[in-house]
Amino acid sequence: MSETRIEKYKKYRESLNEVKANSKTSEAIKNREYNVVTDKLNTTSTLPLDEVLGEINEEDETVSRKLITRKRLQIAIIVAAALLLIAGIVVFGVLAWR
Repeated sequence: MSETRIEKYKKYRESLNEVKANSKTSEAIKNREYNVVTDKLNTTSTLPLDEVLGEINEEDETVSRKLITRKRLQIAIIVAAALLLIAGIVVFGVLAWR
C-alpha cells in the first residue's frame, strides 16, 4: 500500500534535519568560507556600457543600410518587370486587334 501524505512529509522533514546537521560541520563551514567571493578574489573584468552599446549600434547601422539597399533593388526589379509585362501586353493587344 502507498504511504500517506503525512508519512511522506515526515520523512522529508527528517531528511531536511539531517541536511541542516551536516551543514554545521567544520568541513561545510570551511567550504563555505572558501567559496565566498571577496574583493581580492573578484577579478572579473567588465566593459563599459557605452562601449558595448556603441558597438551594437554600429553593427545595426551597417546591417540596416545593406537591407535598405537590397529592398530598394528588389522593388526596382519588380517594378521594371511589371512595366515590361504591361508593355508586352499592350503591344500584343495592338497587334492582335488592329
